[in-house]
Amino acid sequence: MIPSSMKAMVLKGHGRIDQLMYQDVPVPQPREGEVLVQVTATAKNNTDRKAREGLYPTKKGEMTSFQMGGKPTLTFPRIQGADIVGRIVAVGTGVSEQEFRQRNNLA
Repeated sequence: MIPSSMKAMVLKGHGRIDQLMYQDVPVPQPREGEVLVQVTATAKNNTDRKAREGLYPTKKGEMTSFQMGGKPTLTFPRIQGADIVGRIVAVGTGVSEQEFRQRNNLA
């Protein structure tokens, strides 16, 4: 059974590590074409550090994008983790049930 809340390190805005808050947050529900991954390991890397320090711009109301040649934008609050390992524990509509409970490395 999937719990209703989880622990997360939430980035509240650009800055130093004081912008990171360890707190309870609601477990997201996968939408169409999405999966819910229970994270078992994560690596903090330059992408996460640069995002926290403000080296990627933000534009209110836009979704995150780190596409090559594009202009990356960030929204807050956000849970960082550009590289993770975990298991798919729920799937949204349009996702094969064969994906369920598979272990994945996502980057």
